[in-house]
Amino acid sequence: MPIQLCCPICHESLATTPSGVCCPDSHQFDRARQGYLNLLPSHKKKSKQPGDDNDMVAARARFLSKGHYQPVVNKLVELIHHVGGHVDGERIRILDAGCGEGFYTTEIQLKVAGSDVCGVDISKPAILSACRRSKDIEWLVASVSQLPLMDNQFDVIISVFSRTDWHEFARLLKPGGHVLMVTPGQHHLLALRQLIYQDVRPYPEDKRVQDLPENLSLVNSEEVKERMMLEGAETIMDLLTMTPHYWHVKPEQKEKLEQLTSLECELEMRVSVLQKR
Repeated sequence: MPIQLCCPICHESLATTPSGVCCPDSHQFDRARQGYLNLLPSHKKKSKQPGDDNDMVAARARFLSKGHYQPVVNKLVELIHHVGGHVDGERIRILDAGCGEGFYTTEIQLKVAGSDVCGVDISKPAILSACRRSKDIEWLVASVSQLPLMDNQFDVIISVFSRTDWHEFARLLKPGGHVLMVTPGQHHLLALRQLIYQDVRPYPEDKRVQDLPENLSLVNSEEVKERMMLEGAETIMDLLTMTPHYWHVKPEQKEKLEQLTSLECELEMRVSVLQKR
């Protein structure tokens, strides 16, 4: 059975049509020629072009394609195999909520056999980039806070450096399903941050797991740590551009970074595993 979509307007189930999808109330959404569906109603947008812009998306695509964050992919795949499993031969259904340009989504779909995968992001440029990575994934332009998907159908939800909506995640998970949330560790990208800020403080412990609904519980937490050797100014600037630090860098600091030929930098992330009871 394909991933079940719901109408972002009336919340009824969407059925496939020759041009896209349609609900019983005749709300229709055409599938773009690139393959994605835009299920973000205009009145739900808080800006004209929400989410990451073209420059951030392109920088992230270039940087991630070089494999610097591959250890994170490997950990996610390991955990999916551990918590997902297959029940009576059924395919495992995975949602990447806030998928960006689709690097993690695509890697997971390739490495988890028997998986049906959906990637959702509010940024249209990000989803356009994701479509170039894979045609075997259901890509949606939509908000994490109102996911146009039917209830109780996902075995695993991935959230990598993205906002979370616990009530939406709990609604979409099957009973016993899991959320894998990736957040920065205390010293993530420390060397880069030291080039930008005078006073560099450790990232605070993520407190989202302290505000869970009753039907979600934290069951495990693991760290991923590596040393990255970044070669070339373009790679270093791509890393900067794909992070929120880009908006805080001063012109003279940017010029200094552009002159670097290499940078040894910390990869430190935490993967929190939550389960729906």
